[in-house]
Amino acid sequence: MIPVSYLFEAEKVFWNEVYKKDQAHWIDKSISNLTKYACKKYSPFKNVLEVGCAAGVDTFYIAEHTSKQIIGIDIAPKAIEIAKKNLAEQPEKIQKKVILETGNVENLKYQDKQFDFVYSLSVLHSTDITKSFKEIKRVLISDGKAVIYVYLKEKEHNRSYSDQDFLNEAKKYFEVIKTSTKDIPSDAGGDNHVAFIMELRAN
Repeated sequence: MIPVSYLFEAEKVFWNEVYKKDQAHWIDKSISNLTKYACKKYSPFKNVLEVGCAAGVDTFYIAEHTSKQIIGIDIAPKAIEIAKKNLAEQPEKIQKKVILETGNVENLKYQDKQFDFVYSLSVLHSTDITKSFKEIKRVLISDGKAVIYVYLKEKEHNRSYSDQDFLNEAKKYFEVIKTSTKDIPSDAGGDNHVAFIMELRAN
């Protein structure tokens, strides 16, 4: 069995190289429809954690619906470098709310119950979901919400989870508010894939 620490370092190297070569579609992408939906349904927020902030496009939009602070983390230092440059071009009121830093969802450095909302787009399927869900639950306040978008049976990064795998793990820590499955064509940005979206409430 491949050690989790090795997989984390491999993921970091992989994504760092993608961003260095400007091959990540997240660099120039527009605000995700899921981000808009999540903000419309669950905002206003006080303190938000975004797991997989990439170039910060969705981060800045969420910040508009956040009263105190949003912390955006990404496994790739190069992504954070790009996001910080983009942040410098945002209005001052957005800049004051946003913190961008490298981070690992399997081992978050934040305090227990620090956030009332956690958002993650296209990340958890390439992690150890047992550790990831446990950490997300730990940093959420009671009744805090999370919206998680993952790929199903994604094998590129040594993971292959089904929708039931995600649900079984999520139910250990959360009430499942809603789930949906969507076929995402390649012309929507990135690779053709099946997406599984979970809306969760911390127990």
